[in-house]
Amino acid sequence: MSDARRIPVGDYRLNILSHGAGQRHFTCLHGLVDSLDIWKRLAPALESRGRVTRIDQRGHGASDSPVGPYSRSDLAGDVVGVLDAEGIDETILVGHSMGGIVAMATALEAPDRVGGLVLIGTTSECREKVADWYERIALAGEKDGNSGLGRAIYGEKSSKRIIGDARGIAHVTRMLKSLFTDPLTPRLGDIQCPALLAVGEKDPMGAKASEIVHDAMPPGRTELVRVPDKGHWLQIEAVDEIVAALDAWLAKFEL
Repeated sequence: MSDARRIPVGDYRLNILSHGAGQRHFTCLHGLVDSLDIWKRLAPALESRGRVTRIDQRGHGASDSPVGPYSRSDLAGDVVGVLDAEGIDETILVGHSMGGIVAMATALEAPDRVGGLVLIGTTSECREKVADWYERIALAGEKDGNSGLGRAIYGEKSSKRIIGDARGIAHVTRMLKSLFTDPLTPRLGDIQCPALLAVGEKDPMGAKASEIVHDAMPPGRTELVRVPDKGHWLQIEAVDEIVAALDAWLAKFEL
């Protein structure tokens, strides 16, 4: 997008897009092999409720790929680096899928910077079978670049165009693989901010993943919304439902 800009975070640059105004701030974190453009349908509603910063996570979109490997802490550090660069003291993190994992990691690493979590179709752990799939994706990216990533994720006949650096995305994919041996679930009880979880009942990851996150977080501070007949990308498929749930949640927790 023409008004996006690349900002320094450490010795590399991340591509961000900021719109909106007001004291409330949202930071949007996309999923694996997506980019900040994935938020274009939800962003206008968020921008009418505060300032919004969308980030191309490292290796994705127009952001750089630092030398790997990457950990969850590294990607959480990217979020804090963007907040610092933008002069944002506290934000509500809106994370989809992988972005939700990064959002939870950031809330644990830097609790004073995160006022709330909105987690769409995310997870906090994975089975060995899924970890093996992540490894196949990473290997495909290292061998055949972005086209290899696309085929490994979406199938051999996929023509989906992936924008980013395949080696950086491979490092991010292995970060996801670590959820098998080092799940986030046991740590979620330490999250201090309110959280809103939304999941499509037809999400191929399964609604159970979001239920596990919900049940592991502190009771009374977490809401779970199941959206009937919708899949994985609720920020595209179910904008009205997400906005309605968001408004009720913001009001309840006075965010």
